[in-house]
Amino acid sequence: MEGFDIVLTVLITFAFTGFTTIGIIKGITSYRLRRRMIEAGLINEEAMELLKDGAKENYYTSLKWGLILFFSGIGLILINSMDYYYDSTAAYGIVITAASLGFLVYFIFMKKEINKEN
Repeated sequence: MEGFDIVLTVLITFAFTGFTTIGIIKGITSYRLRRRMIEAGLINEEAMELLKDGAKENYYTSLKWGLILFFSGIGLILINSMDYYYDSTAAYGIVITAASLGFLVYFIFMKKEINKEN
């Protein structure tokens, strides 16, 4: 069983590294393309506003996933401090509840933002 744990750890590490690398490359190339379009004068004022709105949506998406991962991490820390096994139903319940709290915090934040805009 110990060999399986090592293989799983290596696979997860490679997957995380790969997705992170792809995300960084995508962000850099998207930025360069936008910059070149702006410098070439291919984008008018309306398109500039759309690009700004897209950046705002990306901000909120990042905030959502940051909150979910943060609260899930708190749930994992709680599980570790309570000495639950990773396969117990209480451990799953704690992580799911913590992630749900992250969603609720995001929902409350977005509700205030929408009310602020109106």
